Amino acid sequence: LSCRGDCGSFLLSAAVTGQVALEQQPREVTVNYLMYWYRQGPRGSLEWICRDSYSYGEGFQDRFKARKDSSQNSYTLQILAAEPGDAATYYFSGHGISTAWDLY
Repeated sequence: LSCRGDCGSFLLSAAVTGQVALEQQPREVTVNYLMYWYRQGPRGSLEWICRDSYSYGEGFQDRFKARKDSSQNSYTLQILAAEPGDAATYYFSGHGISTAWDLY
C-alpha cells in the first residue's frame, strides 16, 4: 500500500487487547487537511475505518474514535476495546483538500 501525501502504517497483533491509540504526525497540517484511517487484516481485504472524526465505516463507529489535535500536529485513532479480530495493519492517509492522493 502506498499513498501520495502524508501516510503511515501500524501493525496491531492479536495479542493486543483493551484500549489502543495509534498516532500519526504528518509533515504539514493545514486548516483543510483531511485524515483517513484504513486497516488490512490477515485475509487481505482493505477496510475503511473513518474520515476525520465524524464519518465512520460500517461497524467502526462504536469502538473506534478518530481525533485531530492541531496544536500537536497529530492525528490519533483510538480503539476503545481492541479484540483479537482487530489484528491488522492500520494505515493513515492525510492530505489537503486541494491535493490529490491515491491508495494503490
